[in-house]
Amino acid sequence: MQLIKQVIQLAKDRALIKFSALTRLMVKDADNAMVQALSNSRSGIDQRNLTLALQFLRQDNGVFLGRMDALFRDGVERAMRTMYTDLRQGLNNMSANTLSLIDDETVNRQLEVGHLVQRLRDACDESLGRLNIMIAQIHGDPNVSERENPFRPFLMARALHEVLKEKVPDGEVAKVLFAHLSNSLAIHLSDYYASICEVFDASGIQARLMARPTKLKRHQRDQLAQQLASLKAPPSGGNATGGGSPFAAAGVPGDLNPRIMPSLQRMFDLMQKEYPGSADSAVNPNTSPAALQQHQSEEFQDFFWRLFNQAQEPAQPGQQRQRYTLNDGSSQAVNADASLQAPASRQLLEQLDRFQQQAANGQPISEQISPEQNQLFSLGDKLSSQDATQTERIAIDVVAMLFEFILEDEQIPAGMRVQIARLQIPFLKAAMLAPELLHQAEHPARLLLNRMSSAAIGLDPATSMGQQLDGEIARLVKRILAEFDKDVAIFTECLQELQQFLEEQLRNTDAEIARSVQAVEDAEKFSALLHNTGMSLREIVAPLNIDQRIVDFIVRIWARVLVRASLQDAAGNVPATTASQQYRDVLPELVWSVQEKQSPEDRNALIRLLPGLVKRLKIGMLMIHLSEDECKIALDQLVAVHTQVLRANQIAGTTKKLPSLDELRKEFTRLVMSDDDAAWTLAEPFQVHEDTLETALAARGVEADLDMDQGPHHVSASGTELLTQIQVGTSVQCWAADTSVLARVSWISKHHSLFIFKMEQNAKPLVYSAASLANALQEGKIRLVEYAPAFDRAMDALMMGAEALQTARR
Repeated sequence: MQLIKQVIQLAKDRALIKFSALTRLMVKDADNAMVQALSNSRSGIDQRNLTLALQFLRQDNGVFLGRMDALFRDGVERAMRTMYTDLRQGLNNMSANTLSLIDDETVNRQLEVGHLVQRLRDACDESLGRLNIMIAQIHGDPNVSERENPFRPFLMARALHEVLKEKVPDGEVAKVLFAHLSNSLAIHLSDYYASICEVFDASGIQARLMARPTKLKRHQRDQLAQQLASLKAPPSGGNATGGGSPFAAAGVPGDLNPRIMPSLQRMFDLMQKEYPGSADSAVNPNTSPAALQQHQSEEFQDFFWRLFNQAQEPAQPGQQRQRYTLNDGSSQAVNADASLQAPASRQLLEQLDRFQQQAANGQPISEQISPEQNQLFSLGDKLSSQDATQTERIAIDVVAMLFEFILEDEQIPAGMRVQIARLQIPFLKAAMLAPELLHQAEHPARLLLNRMSSAAIGLDPATSMGQQLDGEIARLVKRILAEFDKDVAIFTECLQELQQFLEEQLRNTDAEIARSVQAVEDAEKFSALLHNTGMSLREIVAPLNIDQRIVDFIVRIWARVLVRASLQDAAGNVPATTASQQYRDVLPELVWSVQEKQSPEDRNALIRLLPGLVKRLKIGMLMIHLSEDECKIALDQLVAVHTQVLRANQIAGTTKKLPSLDELRKEFTRLVMSDDDAAWTLAEPFQVHEDTLETALAARGVEADLDMDQGPHHVSASGTELLTQIQVGTSVQCWAADTSVLARVSWISKHHSLFIFKMEQNAKPLVYSAASLANALQEGKIRLVEYAPAFDRAMDALMMGAEALQTARR
């Protein structure tokens, strides 16, 4: 069943995200344990092995974690394809030709992995056992087998063993790492499996297998159930459930909103598919009622799933369209995937234009309901068969049901729900013009609705910011009602205007935030310039074949000098060809000075050049605030290289052609210094060093709390994907122990490397690096107030309602 597959997919997503957090915690604990063991060790061999093991964890942290992620992900993918599908060769099919000897190494590996699997199983017996049972239940298998669990401990143990075998050539060091990492893994594994079980719990996986494809957490599911139960009174206007409904006889669940019942009934009527071989009758005489009911139930759920999650696929040549019995008794050819994909008729769009004009004038569609209530059910009742086809009515019903849940969503402030209610007709018209809106998460109408609701969450409407936001959204709604004709680009324009408004208002919340924004942009610009300048310098010096010590000095130290000088010129509006040019001129002279000197004239020129060159090098290093010791170390390295060059001149020179000083000057004109190309990618968040940010904050007179991931680190693809959900204005909860504080994203830097949060009851801004924020999101230290955007929450609620109806029919 499609809904069951979705639950498994959600569990897989949770398993992969949590595994990344689990392995980072495993490495941290193992590091601490080995440090303690090293301090207590008296054996020279043990100290050597522990030291090398610690060195591996700290130097190759990112490589180790990345490989662990990849191997576990591959194992889960294979296990997802084979669970409860017997592809293993049975003993009856074995022959002597299929048997082979196993080498000692393979046997030892199996023993080591097997011992660890047993340790892990014992450490999380209860939660792992529950997960094994749930997975067996959803496959309808009474025999519970851990081997069919795609998240079983064996995959972790094998991944750990394989990574250490691959990355640690010293067997004794690998054993030390395996032991300490295994100990840490066993400690935290129970929480890992409990987290996966929560996905099944929240999705309704129980003994009766009520699978609900939703991302709700348990408390959110309870809130949604209360919301569904709160709307008990049927609306006026004849929307009572018809007596002929197949759900009526089974009994409607008490927690289901009765306002959506007529629409769900019409959709179920559409899905009463005829079986092959009985095209003229609604029921195949050879099909049992129970089988027909089960088939219709699955079709109904599949219809909902495809409606919101799968784009229409083009029909193949000769593909037969499926036939469904409509509620007027006629039989009509309808493709389940395409039933809501055709653009609306001209008659329907003309009707919607008239209703939109009424909404622009503040007039409801029906006198029995107010403008801020759901208008779309009444709109459907007003449309005749000439105004809308059967499938258009179904599309209207879907949007009406979605707005029913959105307008009762308690996470959205009441004032914002009033504004969203005014967009009902434009949103419906957009869906009629572009039916893909329902399954395209990036459709501008959906993005605008979601952005409006998320911006208002956690914002006090009585504050200045709350009042300004309400006014801006009211302006945008008024514009859409007045101007929206047939071009959905107006939603994109309004979304951009709302984004600009939020950025401008939140960055100027107070003087401290405003200065923080300037500081993080300064720090990121410096880091981006340094990154690009270093890459450009490497490209220039690589073919010159010069001493590696000089290459390191140019890329690691002089690149910073060049960037600092360039930024000072920009701040003082000084052309780059004047003040900072002297530091660029150092580069060709420095490279020429360390080349082999092939004539007495070149040697004399070098001796004359060195005093002035050293002076400029010292000035440059002082400009970037290198300490006296750091300057001395750098100069000592340069002196050693020059001494080597001068001594070599006493020997007969070679005939190798080396570039002249003029040629080197021409070569370094290719140096590019810009931050435009330093784009942020999901695979590797752009990094800003903490000392760079601290310097920028101090220069702006800002005191801020920093959370910066320093040193080797690894951010999984799942963690960086969570960053895409963070926008300016997003509300989050910052957790410490059992308490949380509400915070809001005030700014995201140009390259998404730094995020500024404004916390309640704290005047100081909180600045996260991209890596630290991704890790905090994965570990639950920071949680989004909205588990999903408003439109997606409404889809969850609607699919829960459809599932509840199916449960009532069984």
